[in-house]
Amino acid sequence: SSGINAEWPLRPGTAYVGDDFSGQKSEGQVSVSQLSTLSKTSFPPCMRAIYEHFTANHHLKHGGRLQFCLFLKGLGISMEDVRAYFRGEFCKQMDGDAYGKSGHDYMVRHLYGKEGKRADKKPYGCLKIITTSPPSSGDCHGCPFKHYDADNLERKLLGWKIPKVQVKEMLGLVSEQHYQIACTRYFEVTHQVQDGGFGLNHPNQYFLRSQELLGNKVNVGSQGYQASQPAPSTQNTAPDVDLTGIDLDDDINMD
Repeated sequence: SSGINAEWPLRPGTAYVGDDFSGQKSEGQVSVSQLSTLSKTSFPPCMRAIYEHFTANHHLKHGGRLQFCLFLKGLGISMEDVRAYFRGEFCKQMDGDAYGKSGHDYMVRHLYGKEGKRADKKPYGCLKIITTSPPSSGDCHGCPFKHYDADNLERKLLGWKIPKVQVKEMLGLVSEQHYQIACTRYFEVTHQVQDGGFGLNHPNQYFLRSQELLGNKVNVGSQGYQASQPAPSTQNTAPDVDLTGIDLDDDINMD
């Protein structure tokens, strides 16, 4: 048993009142070089799926960029490190000039409050991920428990070495629309605990709880955090595409 009340899943109109992970309290404790390991040990399935898609395809569509960049921001990864990481990954399949004109670097700066209205964008919680902007063809954002069909979800979970009996249990929870309970079961199975000990409401909350259980708080690795390096300059930070009047919280298509 997960030890969680079956009434737990958030419903539309239910407010999440925990940490909004908008601050940089943990800045410098997680580095980009650790993402490969952390994606397997401490990322919730939604962020693990985006990370693996990005690593395999060197591209993220708009919804994935928004969801993942804000998650990384919530982990405390600096803006310059995320800029360099995005540029390095995207430029495995596009040249630097094309990247500079794509608007992707501008988006990172915008989400960190350095462009546009300079508002501090908050990482998405489970309610927003589950109930807004469902993924379409080619997208990898959203909640796997909500947005994957049963066959794809089963294939993904088995690929992540979740035992078949637990996969069936998670699929049963999903069929009853208990998406967050299914995600909590994923947490319990991957951390080998009977009860996760928390009510899941936010991907960054999932990450911090994982690190607490693993005894790391935030695992900074044997070498610790490497100082941020400025991302390569492309003359001006603003892209050549016209983003005037665009709110990067909107579901726009900038691919």
